[in-house]
Amino acid sequence: MNTAVHTRGQTQKPAFALSINRLLKMDWLGAGCGVVLVVALLSFASPYFLTSDNLLTILVQTAVVAILAGGQTFVILTGQIDLATASVTALAGAVVGMLMVSTGLDPYLAIGLAISIGGAVGLFNGFLVAVFRLPAFIVTLAGLSLWRGLGLQLTGGFDSSPMPDAIAFLGRGEIGFVPVPVIIMLAYFVIMAFVLKHTKLGRYIYAIGSNEDAARLAGIRVTPYKMAAFFIGGLSSGLAAIVLIGRLDSSGGTIAQGLELDAIAAVVLGGTSLFGGRGSIWGALLGAVLMATIRNGMDLLQISPFIQLMTLGIVILVAVGLDVLRVRRFSRS
Repeated sequence: MNTAVHTRGQTQKPAFALSINRLLKMDWLGAGCGVVLVVALLSFASPYFLTSDNLLTILVQTAVVAILAGGQTFVILTGQIDLATASVTALAGAVVGMLMVSTGLDPYLAIGLAISIGGAVGLFNGFLVAVFRLPAFIVTLAGLSLWRGLGLQLTGGFDSSPMPDAIAFLGRGEIGFVPVPVIIMLAYFVIMAFVLKHTKLGRYIYAIGSNEDAARLAGIRVTPYKMAAFFIGGLSSGLAAIVLIGRLDSSGGTIAQGLELDAIAAVVLGGTSLFGGRGSIWGALLGAVLMATIRNGMDLLQISPFIQLMTLGIVILVAVGLDVLRVRRFSRS
């Protein structure tokens, strides 16, 4: 009997250790722990933080960056990067906002047009990267100025407002007590998580990011799947544009400035490797929530906006440094 108990204990122990090890390898764990820690600290630092209204405000502030980060995740998983996401958001928002205000374009057609503009730009970027083998950093760095400049040119540099009620509802409405941008964000991530985990596109994107040459030798047509990653990133920018102009009740070529950095930081904070092949779409959401929570807390504590900018830079630097250390550790093991 003692031998049986001893044997059973031996089999349970490795199983428990295996579960802990699997948990520690989850890419989103760091961002999740970060959110819990920051929420705990800010709850003590400010009596106004842990209220239902403020927590919903944080989620609303998260929505646009999170959607951009979701699209950026697909690109980064292939080992590429897209610096033009926010500029594409500005272009799509500026164009559809102007058309709705000046020509009376139907808001539902405007939603489709914004997403189509984003998808078209993403497909163009992906074509240059995948077919012509141009560096994604250079292509999208050029797009950072190009697409925002195009939006400003098409609108003459003027903002358009107010937005139609249907668009305003998507940015500022509520269903029950839940803000509509939060519902859109969660629905978006459910769909994107399904695509990454349960479709051939998702599996191939991970394979390409892990080792592009090996993926090609395995029979994967790398070019169309790389283009698809940028296409999804562009679609995400178009969707983010609709949510953003609805929140602002205004559109123009100057919206979404700096959000490309927020999106990249959210992806990296969420555990997705800048080297590609490893990461989680839910990690990007947690990374975006973490950044919005930190910003909200600093606003409540009346910390200078200049220090907030410095904090963002430090967060990005730390996140990238941790990613490099993770890659080195996995390469040695």
